Amino acid sequence: MKKLRVIICLSLIMILGCLPFAPYLYAQAMGTSNIVIDENVIEPKDPIMATVIAIGPGLLVHGWGQFYSEDYKMGLLLFGTEVVSLVGLGVGYIEYSAPGNLSTIGGNNSTVQRSGSIVMIVSGIIFAATWLSDIALAGGTAEQYNKEHGLEFKMQQESYNNSTMFLNYNYKF
Repeated sequence: MKKLRVIICLSLIMILGCLPFAPYLYAQAMGTSNIVIDENVIEPKDPIMATVIAIGPGLLVHGWGQFYSEDYKMGLLLFGTEVVSLVGLGVGYIEYSAPGNLSTIGGNNSTVQRSGSIVMIVSGIIFAATWLSDIALAGGTAEQYNKEHGLEFKMQQESYNNSTMFLNYNYKF
C-alpha cells in the first residue's frame, strides 16, 4: 500500500512536470512540429530617422545610425574607430600640454609638442571622418535593410486630416 502511494505521487509529479511541454509533445505525437514559440516582429527602418539618429546621438556614439539600421558590424567598426581616435586625442593633448614629462622619450620639448599636435590633428580628423561616415551611410543602410526583408517604408499624408503625417508599412512575401 505504501509503495502504491509513492508510485502515484511520483507519477503525478512527472505528469505535472511535463505540463509546460504538453503542446510540444502533442505536436510531436501528431506529426506536426510547426508550433511557433517565439515570433519576431520585423519593422521597416526609416532612412531619414537613421540619418537623424546618426547626427544627434551619433555625435557621442559613432555608429548609432548603423545600430538603428541593424548593421552591427559597421556600427562596431565606427564605434571602435571613435574610441581609438579619442585615445589618440588624449595622448596628443598630454604630449602637447606637458612635453617635459615625455622629453626623455621623444627628444626635446619642441619636438614632443609638435608630435603631440600632429597626433591631435590626425585623431580629430579620424573622429570627424567616422561621424560623417555614419551620417552618410545610415540612410542607405536602412533602405538596404528594408529591401533585404521585403519591407516598404512610406510616409503618407492624408488630405482630410489637417496635414497629419501617418506611418504606413507593408510586408511582401
